[in-house]
Amino acid sequence: MLCDIHTHVPRPSILSVVDISHSRMKPDEVRMFSIGIHPNKISEDWQCQLAEIERLIHEPNCVGAGECGLDKFAGTPRDLQEKVFTAQLALAQRHGKPVIIHCVRLYTDVLHILKSVKFTHPAIFHGYNGNPTVTAQLLKLPNTYYSFSPSFYISAAKSIPLIPLSRILTETDCDTAADISAAIAKIAEIKRVGVGELEKAVYENYKIICSKSASIIKSEPTPPA
Repeated sequence: MLCDIHTHVPRPSILSVVDISHSRMKPDEVRMFSIGIHPNKISEDWQCQLAEIERLIHEPNCVGAGECGLDKFAGTPRDLQEKVFTAQLALAQRHGKPVIIHCVRLYTDVLHILKSVKFTHPAIFHGYNGNPTVTAQLLKLPNTYYSFSPSFYISAAKSIPLIPLSRILTETDCDTAADISAAIAKIAEIKRVGVGELEKAVYENYKIICSKSASIIKSEPTPPA
């Protein structure tokens, strides 16, 4: 069973969490969704954006907040990025939801914020490309997960051997042509495990992340052994 923890393009044939942030998609148009404030999409009235997340995070098919985080190259001032990211972490913590994190060249800063707010729910680094040094630091947090698309970077490939199967996820993000099975094959080769073993591990991780949507997860078929 292939799983896509972060996509902007609904794919009925794959278990997917669709990011409906900053789009016209409605929660009832997708099976499972996330919603957040991207660091490059923070508006002057970001409190209203946050209120919309607060309203929708109660939906039974809302997996969590995101994507949200920090981006070194975003036009938004860094202090505002940190303020809005911290506010979304607080919201997710309050509602017992995971977060899907967008992080570009600021992993140490994100790590510091996660520690400072004592975030205790799953934190998924989508499109992960941290180097081994950064990865070793992040792995000290027990609730971090790492999601890879088929086109992951060399830095990510060097970090994958450090990451346990129990922390790995897959995604397509904005790439309409992305093939989840290609990501599975590449990661399995690096980890030196079978494709089936990795696919099953990713599915189990996906179920953990989506456990707040238990009624939906229970209706999904179990992948073959």
